[in-house]
Amino acid sequence: MTSHSRSRTLRRALAASISTAVALGLATAGAGLATAATPETPQVDQRSSFVLPVIPDTQFYSRYSASQFYPKYGTNPFEVQTKWIVENQDELNMPFAVHVGDVVDQQGVTGEWEAADKAMDILTAGDVPYSVIPGNHDVSDMNARSSTGISANYRARFGATAMAAQASKTGSTLLGTFQDGLSSAYLFEAEGHTWMSLAIAWNASDDTFAWAQGILNQHKNVPVVLSSHAIINIAEDQASPAPWWWGDLLWDTLIRKNDQIMLTVNGHFHGSTQQTRTNDFGHPVHQILTDYQMAADGGNGIMTLFEFDLTNQRIDVESVSPWVTVKDADSRASSDTPVLTGPNQSFSFAFDFDGRFGWKTDATQEDGADLSELAKTIVSKGWVGDGAGDVRAAAGAANDYVKVDGTVAHWRFGGVPEGVVDETTVIPDIAGSSPMYRNAIDTTDSPEKLEDVNVTHANAAHYSADAGAVCFTDATRNTTGPDRLSYITTEYGAPATFADLDAADGYTIETFLQLDAEWTETANRWSAALTRGGSREWAGINDSSDAGAGVSWLGISNLREYQYSAADSDSGNSYTLWSGEIMQSAWHHVAIVNNPVADTAIMYVDGVPVLRNASKVGGMMASDFMPWIIGASTWDSEVEHGWNGCVGETRIVDHALASSQFLYNRLDIDATGPNFEVTTDLGGVYPSDASITTFTGKGLAGASVRVEREGAIVGRADVAADGSWTVRLDAPLTGSGSYGLTFVQSIGTRDGSARQAVLVIGESSAWTPSDADLLASLEGDVTVTPNPFTAGDALTITVPAGYEGQTGYVFAFSTPTALGAARIGADSTVRVVTPSSLPTGEHRIAVYSSTGAVLGWQRVSVVAAVGDGPVVTPIGDPIAAVPGTPGANQTGTAGTRPAAVSPSAAVGVLAYTGVSIFGTLLVAAAALIIGGILRARGTRRAH
Repeated sequence: MTSHSRSRTLRRALAASISTAVALGLATAGAGLATAATPETPQVDQRSSFVLPVIPDTQFYSRYSASQFYPKYGTNPFEVQTKWIVENQDELNMPFAVHVGDVVDQQGVTGEWEAADKAMDILTAGDVPYSVIPGNHDVSDMNARSSTGISANYRARFGATAMAAQASKTGSTLLGTFQDGLSSAYLFEAEGHTWMSLAIAWNASDDTFAWAQGILNQHKNVPVVLSSHAIINIAEDQASPAPWWWGDLLWDTLIRKNDQIMLTVNGHFHGSTQQTRTNDFGHPVHQILTDYQMAADGGNGIMTLFEFDLTNQRIDVESVSPWVTVKDADSRASSDTPVLTGPNQSFSFAFDFDGRFGWKTDATQEDGADLSELAKTIVSKGWVGDGAGDVRAAAGAANDYVKVDGTVAHWRFGGVPEGVVDETTVIPDIAGSSPMYRNAIDTTDSPEKLEDVNVTHANAAHYSADAGAVCFTDATRNTTGPDRLSYITTEYGAPATFADLDAADGYTIETFLQLDAEWTETANRWSAALTRGGSREWAGINDSSDAGAGVSWLGISNLREYQYSAADSDSGNSYTLWSGEIMQSAWHHVAIVNNPVADTAIMYVDGVPVLRNASKVGGMMASDFMPWIIGASTWDSEVEHGWNGCVGETRIVDHALASSQFLYNRLDIDATGPNFEVTTDLGGVYPSDASITTFTGKGLAGASVRVEREGAIVGRADVAADGSWTVRLDAPLTGSGSYGLTFVQSIGTRDGSARQAVLVIGESSAWTPSDADLLASLEGDVTVTPNPFTAGDALTITVPAGYEGQTGYVFAFSTPTALGAARIGADSTVRVVTPSSLPTGEHRIAVYSSTGAVLGWQRVSVVAAVGDGPVVTPIGDPIAAVPGTPGANQTGTAGTRPAAVSPSAAVGVLAYTGVSIFGTLLVAAAALIIGGILRARGTRRAH
């Protein structure tokens, strides 16, 4: 028996085991499935598919392997990625792997190449063939078109000879290389078909395109995955695709003219995005960008898995990290999770393999399970974190941010009129009395122009609550004479200039920064966005290399890295923090936090700590009276090296902040949270003649509250300064019955999560249910189905006989919460729909008569909905409104997977309430059998 036949037999056994387990589970459900419609038996998803893993920018893993990762872990994220691919190549049917470049960070450092070579050798030793290409960090001149002359170090490790050797060892077919391995082409076999990996070097030369066309001409109709370091860009919103000049050249020269190129993958630009273009044959070409180097640990070990599903004619994309389970708990970032679920991180798109390539799906190949789901299960093994992440939301209003005590200064631009900034313009300090101004240009030495400084409201950081920024244009270093630059500054002696940011309390600096699209190393290196004036030498700071520099500054290096430097207030020694490479035009939130408890100074970029920070430092030495400056650095108190780009709102705080307090965080306006309360009684039954005209409560000052009924707004009001609110209804609620209501607190354009509630008007006098009503003798006299259930589910409650035709009043305890009132049917049941905001956990549900007599009660469990859980998204990916919440966009996002539905509403989904303990154990036992089968699977490559 061949290995492929053997694995097919095992997969069929797997499918049979799953079918048996599900059938047994359903068979034991019995009367537990007392819902209106019994779900259909789930069908086992048998498919012909394989997974192509794509490894994006690994430069920081290579750079910090020896200095940080190996001393702490004995490995690095790069090695963990390649090891994971090798260990799961058979289980996930991964016949090939793709690396999209930036293998190292500093191409001239031998140790980085050694670390990268070791990581990629794991693939070779594990018989996984791969393609790899140089990125801009892998060559000596990133601005030049590809050539052997700028890539000696890359070619020494991954040149044509090395690629031929790895192809020979792994049994893959190397079709050819160009420029000694800078570009390469491979064939690999998967699911009975031949596929091609076409890897094109960074900034590939025109003759590279001619070579690639020759390869394609020799292998017509072979589907091609084309990889290069930079093909599509990401827009300033850090979610939408944007063009890149070389990617457009590649499209026009090669991609659009060759129908066999079906998919492109690239990295380089920080974030994740996708687009689909139509080629000259009228067919789609899907283009995917993934680059996570700005995540924790220089990428957090995140890689992208593409499942090519030939049965269902689609491609599933998942983003996973095998690294986060390796990290120790103290090193985990709040965004850590083994499975990412953002809009451009977990999605699917249809692809007509059969129509495009003239195939007919081979039924004998349809013997596998959902490999994407299996991959997520495997990568999550051992994960005990919550993966909550920092969920980002755009601000609803200018005050939609977390205000903190101890703010020294907070400069904002959204309230400043758009246009040129001159000497009459005031940039307000909304927290104190240290506004900024621009000096009249005829009083400066710089050859600046008046129009070089502008306030804009159109170009502002997406996650800043301040809809404005100040932009500095045409800042240029001059070889002779003063630099061309502009800046804004506080006055000498303004209150903020005396800020004592000492080691005892630490400090926090926050700002939003954007490099101009025309930023260059020659003209703009070593410039500063924010400087605290004065001279280091005068202030007594020990820094012989920068004796005349400002006492602290935040700027950009010659390699487009954020750089922050200050001096310890106890020792007088300077310290410097560095980020990774920053893209032009992209907005970033940058925070510097000096934490006296941890004795550290840490730079955060978009909420993620960078790798090069400082320890055993504290405070900021300063020269009192000297100004704070936005837009330039200083030398001996004279401005120099102007910022070429924009600066958003900037805040200085006299103590260390937690990342949850950073400016990109939003106020908690959830109606289920601590900043909202309905004080109108919703736990009792009003008299039959009641007329409800208002609702009262407490909220967040400055927010607004609206009340909805049946999807329509029936009243709204602002929250007063004391936190109280009163909503007067457009029309009173009158007449016996239950009234479903939704309360929503909002700030500007942003809604918090809603609270659903029920107000009940009875048939006679008022009465109030009480916990004391639930006598032990009445427990079990009613039966709630389903149980457990999900908040928002419809419940059918069976009551004792003899109450048919009367009204049943249903409440949940401990604190009485009305669930509704309805007629008891001829079958002695009453039906209600639970509020979606009913908390998970243990409850008691009681049914009352119209006079307040308890008919019976039962203990119930409210469980989280299937698929519930945090959505983990880097700051670069805006979060869409959640469908189903008030004010949310109800239109699904094209290409994203449909959200999971609650068990009671799903057809073909195994409901919580439908499986007995015995059935659950059978399913669990079957899972153990499946695990054994999967571990026993042999090599699964097509022959």
